[in-house]
Amino acid sequence: MSRYSVGRRIAKEIMREEGRKATGRRIQKEAAARPESKLVKTPFGEVWMSPIEFKLYEAMRQEGLSPTPQHRIEAYFVDFAFPDIKLAIEADGLAFHTGDRRERDRNRDRFLARRGWTVKRFHGTTIHHKAGNCAYVIKQEVDTHRRHALAHSKQKEKERQARNEAIARPFRKIARLLRRS
Repeated sequence: MSRYSVGRRIAKEIMREEGRKATGRRIQKEAAARPESKLVKTPFGEVWMSPIEFKLYEAMRQEGLSPTPQHRIEAYFVDFAFPDIKLAIEADGLAFHTGDRRERDRNRDRFLARRGWTVKRFHGTTIHHKAGNCAYVIKQEVDTHRRHALAHSKQKEKERQARNEAIARPFRKIARLLRRS
């Protein structure tokens, strides 16, 4: 690979990253312009949230959860994410109910699912009236995903140990034979 092609690839990636950052800034600017939006201090920095996003965020925090707000997954942003278990949470406001927006969100959900993400959607009306219930459902989902992830990592560790043991076994036999002689 020539230096020129490596340089072009690096330049393209820098431009892509700048584009993603610009998209994030644009989304936050749009959020700031919406009526009743709030600038919320989170462990990940200040983020503009709609009233239903804020209500859901506060309910999740009361459940002991720490979601990442406005999390970028490749070309998309989700309202809240738990990146360690690839769980995305969407707070769907009134715009979600229009045909064009709904189809775009379905396409985005399929894109995220192909990358291993689970997307959970909550309607604004439900959040407005029962944010605590929504947060409880999210907590159950997070706990389930984390239990599965832990069980999976334990299984992988057992498999790794079994492979290592299988590799080491013949060498141990040779060492015992050498000690006897």
